[in-house]
Amino acid sequence: MKFLVTTLLLSISIAVSAQDGQLAIDRQVWTKFTKAWEANDANAFNAIHTDDVWRINPGRLLIGDQYKSRNTDRMKGQEKNSIIEFSFESRSINGDNAYEVGYYRITRKDDKQQFVGRFHVALVKVNGAWKITQDWDTDEINGVKLTPESLKNREFMHFQ
Repeated sequence: MKFLVTTLLLSISIAVSAQDGQLAIDRQVWTKFTKAWEANDANAFNAIHTDDVWRINPGRLLIGDQYKSRNTDRMKGQEKNSIIEFSFESRSINGDNAYEVGYYRITRKDDKQQFVGRFHVALVKVNGAWKITQDWDTDEINGVKLTPESLKNREFMHFQ
């Protein structure tokens, strides 16, 4: 009986710790990501990435300053006419490292047109704060293009 109680308490402790870690990632990464992306704030956006971040799209790899400079050039501070939302498929934390897989949905405010894709993000704690160290995304899986209709049953979150 004592073993069962100890095992149950340990399981609860691990689950609570993982949930706390995911809440910290939501606050320190996804809320800041959403606000910076929608506001076109390159400084805030770059701040949630490590200095040696890898940004991967099909056919392209940008590392560190290459990626951050590109963000600075593209984000001129004018608020975007769209919102970004996320739906997570898998979220794993191991100490100061985390890996998340999911989908994003961008919806234009004026005509409600949507764009979707799948992402894989590796995160690491730097000086106690979670940061993105690798960001990969695509708009297809196994050669099949993702569409808003193909993701209509997923629940998306808008971090604010």
